[in-house]
Amino acid sequence: MMNYDFNNLREMMLKQVNETGFAVVDSNLYLDTHPCDAAAINYHNQMAEAYRRALADYEAQFGPLRASDSRDTQYWTWVNGPWPWEGGC
Repeated sequence: MMNYDFNNLREMMLKQVNETGFAVVDSNLYLDTHPCDAAAINYHNQMAEAYRRALADYEAQFGPLRASDSRDTQYWTWVNGPWPWEGGC
């Protein structure tokens, strides 16, 4: 049961990262064509902060999502997690 809860939490947190990340990119594209829309700027800033929080929370719990975000100095822990074909995505 513990493994199910762990995987469920991981999926839920990753979904939050993906959703807020999408909102940041989508609002950025909108602002490219509507640069004076104050409400859109506010929304973009809120989503950017939500994305940073979601990413930080996920990485604190499960490790970095990208190898470039790894902070390893003694041992390359990036390879410790499951690989995509092992259900790591």
